Amino acid sequence: MLRKLMLVLGGTMLALTIAIPASATSSAKPVKPAKATPSAHALCMQKIADANQTFAAQQSAATKKLHTDQVAAKKALNDAQKAAREALKTQQSTDLATFKQQHPTATEAELSAFHAQQDAATKALNDKQKADRTALHTSQVAAKKALHDSQKAARIAFHNSQEAAKKACPKS
Repeated sequence: MLRKLMLVLGGTMLALTIAIPASATSSAKPVKPAKATPSAHALCMQKIADANQTFAAQQSAATKKLHTDQVAAKKALNDAQKAAREALKTQQSTDLATFKQQHPTATEAELSAFHAQQDAATKALNDKQKADRTALHTSQVAAKKALHDSQKAARIAFHNSQEAAKKACPKS
């Protein structure tokens, strides 16, 4: 019986010896290794990458701004032209009513002269509006080309400066 008791006590001690260190280490959080300080070369290359992203964002923002400005200018022109057409239509309706009041029995020649005058005014407005649309389109194409050319030159200069910066970065 003593042997059995010793065997049970020995087994219990062995089990506790194994279980206690295992339970003590599992509750503790693992220690994260400290981040290594990046090298001077890595920091330099990171600055170059950040500059590339900033430059690309600036170029994109400039293009979007030009596009937004051009859309707004086209909308403003269209609204102004629509208002001018409506004003002309209103004016011509008023003129027709006035003409009919002043000439209740107008001759064919008077009517044809009146309609020719109104047609000439309508044609003049249409021609002016077409010229305005053409001028706006031409200026917008020129602005887009100027932006494209300036961005191309800026890209080349930036690329050259980035290459020089890469060569100037300290080696690992």
